Amino acid sequence: MPSAITTIIVDDEPNSRDMIDFLLKSSDDVKVLDKCENITQAFKSIKQHNPDIIFLDIEMPGGSGFDLLQMLRNTPYNPTVVFITAYNQFAIKAIKHAAFDYLLKPIDIDDINDTLARYREKKRNGIKTDKSKAELLLEHLEEFPKLKFNMRNGVLFVDPDDIIWCEASGSYTVLHLHSRKDEVVSVSLKDVEQQLLQYPFFRVSRSAIINLKYLTKIDRRNKACIVQKNDLVFKITGSPQQLKALENR
Repeated sequence: MPSAITTIIVDDEPNSRDMIDFLLKSSDDVKVLDKCENITQAFKSIKQHNPDIIFLDIEMPGGSGFDLLQMLRNTPYNPTVVFITAYNQFAIKAIKHAAFDYLLKPIDIDDINDTLARYREKKRNGIKTDKSKAELLLEHLEEFPKLKFNMRNGVLFVDPDDIIWCEASGSYTVLHLHSRKDEVVSVSLKDVEQQLLQYPFFRVSRSAIINLKYLTKIDRRNKACIVQKNDLVFKITGSPQQLKALENR
């Protein structure tokens, strides 16, 4: 009898972890060794269990799935990585470029079964995970330049990950950043939104765009969402329609 396919699930959402766990356990030859809510837990678990596959969410508070790949870069651990994402622009473009497998949320049993079937076929053919794929993916991610915004007294260059949220201020936009003081750019929120299309940002109202990487909570009663990066926490009012759309992404 073939040995079990060992797996670890990495996702900050408990419901998502439980659903993936449930779907994987429908296959007799799959064993879920651990469920982790962040990349720190995941890195320790990978070192402990050395799984065949990790089902890895991309956008998580405290570090992305890509960050975990970076942490594994110079280690002997080389699991097959199946990315999980609710976003389908920038992240998937990079993932496809490096030929990684991925699952789009909401995940169903057919998605899981197709992924496992591809893994079993590679295993039968003796094809091991090529670590150079990870190098290719990380190099591709590094190719994306910083964003460029005009300011009253010059030009601002900023990494998209540095932006927690964007706030309209008349014909200007305030960029709330986590590594330095806020910056005001001479660009409307609409024009800022156009520059952010390939990144995981979402417009929650006419006056606010949030970085989904730092979204921690949607508060229906108060019509707001909470974004947080380390000790910086913002409560941002959103329109009911946009908050509902955000919940259903």
